[in-house]
Amino acid sequence: MLLRAAAAARRWNGATPAARPAASPHEWRVTHPDLLLYEYEASPWCRRVRETLCLLDLEHSVFPCPRETLRLEGAYGARSRHRPAVAAAGGALRFPFLHDRTQHAALNGSEAIVAHLWRHYGQDAARTRLDAVLNGGALPRALDFAALAAPSVLRPWAECGLMLAPSRRAEAPLVLHGCEPQPGSRLLREKLCILQLPYVYKPRGVEVGAIPHLADPNTGWASFGARDGLNYLEETYQLGPPLKLNAPVPDPNFGDKHSTSWLSIFFRP
Repeated sequence: MLLRAAAAARRWNGATPAARPAASPHEWRVTHPDLLLYEYEASPWCRRVRETLCLLDLEHSVFPCPRETLRLEGAYGARSRHRPAVAAAGGALRFPFLHDRTQHAALNGSEAIVAHLWRHYGQDAARTRLDAVLNGGALPRALDFAALAAPSVLRPWAECGLMLAPSRRAEAPLVLHGCEPQPGSRLLREKLCILQLPYVYKPRGVEVGAIPHLADPNTGWASFGARDGLNYLEETYQLGPPLKLNAPVPDPNFGDKHSTSWLSIFFRP
């Protein structure tokens, strides 16, 4: 019920790819850009970018960066696997962060990333009125944040793509077929996120039907549906529960030491 309410809060934006001409002069860009997305599922700002990637039908590699603490925005410790790569690339430790190796660009911030994706990969795509309102800068700042945050507020728990959980590493990225608002896809993204398991995300519209589909090339396992995927990830990779919402700043802290966010109001350093 809450998963569907979360999708409805964004009017199921990203459920269906934007229409394109049958013979697209930019087809090679749509099907083959080399996009690396660093994000975490519970972030409102990351949601905006995931919706855009689904609308533009852009396959991309995801490197989940769950939080180790909510007390400082950019803090991370020795358990974070992918945040060091963002720092090394010169990105701010505020997510999302996109490394577009096709366009030789690295960007922080959901609005800048969305504009970049439409400029380079959506020239021939028919942007829906809904997305133009939700993600095109049409809403006042307060209303924009409320619309982005609503799906996160409906699932505010640590295990819902927010806090890091101990896990085994995967040698090769997993592969997930799904779409942003579809409830089963979200459940699998939440679990992949807290376990810091990198994966290739292949967007599929809800009209395709058979989603989500998760495959693990490390073991040869594959299955449709969220339940089997969640059980598999827990049995194969998860080593313990996620950190609590009030987890302290990691010591040592290799990230930002002073950067706060709206969550810092509730979890002061």
